[in-house]
Amino acid sequence: MNKFILFFFIQIISIFSLFSNPILESLVYKIRDPNTDKKEFREYLEKIGEYIALDIAKDLKTKKQNIQTVMQVDAEHNIVDENIVLVTILRAGLPLFNGVFKVFPESEAGFFAMQRNEKTLKASVDYVALPPLEGKTVIIADTMLATGGSMLDAIKIIEKRNPKNIILVSAIAAQEGIDNILKHDPSIKIYPAYVDPILNEVGYIVPGLGDAGDRCYGIK
Repeated sequence: MNKFILFFFIQIISIFSLFSNPILESLVYKIRDPNTDKKEFREYLEKIGEYIALDIAKDLKTKKQNIQTVMQVDAEHNIVDENIVLVTILRAGLPLFNGVFKVFPESEAGFFAMQRNEKTLKASVDYVALPPLEGKTVIIADTMLATGGSMLDAIKIIEKRNPKNIILVSAIAAQEGIDNILKHDPSIKIYPAYVDPILNEVGYIVPGLGDAGDRCYGIK
C-alpha cells in the first residue's frame, strides 16, 4: 500500500467517525432547513464549530500538567500542547470559526478575503492577514468545502509559511472537494460535520444548504 493510499484510508476513517454524533447531525439538519433564520443559522454553525473542535482536540499533542487543588492534593491532567492559529475565509466562515475559537480561545487568528468568479468557479485572493505560522498548527474553518478551490488557495499561501500541520474544518463538504485537498496533500486532516455526494453545474454542494454567507448575513 503506497503512502497516498494509506493516508487517504486513514482520512476516510477520521472523517466518517464524526457522523456517529447524533447531536452534531441534528445541527446540520437545522442549518439545511430553509426556515432557519439568520440568527439561528449563525448560532447553529457556532455550535457545530465547537463540537468539531472538541473532536480535533483529541488528536492534538498533549502534555501532563499538575495542579494542587484546595484540598492540598495534586491532580494530573492532559492539556493540549500546540501553538494553534485559527484561520477563516470571510464571510461565510466566521460563525464556524467563532465556534472553534470558543474551544481554543488562546489561539492566534488569521483571515482571508476571497471573491469567487461564478463563471470560472475560481476565487481571487483580495486580502490576507496571518500571524507567523512557522512550526504552528493551523486550523482553517470554512462553512462549505465545495470544489476545494478557495481552500487550496489558502492552503498554498499558508504552506509557504512553514506550519507544523494543517487541519480543515467545515460544516458540509463535497466528496470532490475532499478528494482535491487530499490529492494536493494527503497529510492534511479534514473534519467536516457532514459529507454530501455531489456538486451541481455551478459548483454548489447538493443537497447542501444554499449560499452560507447569504444565510448568515443576508443577500449580498
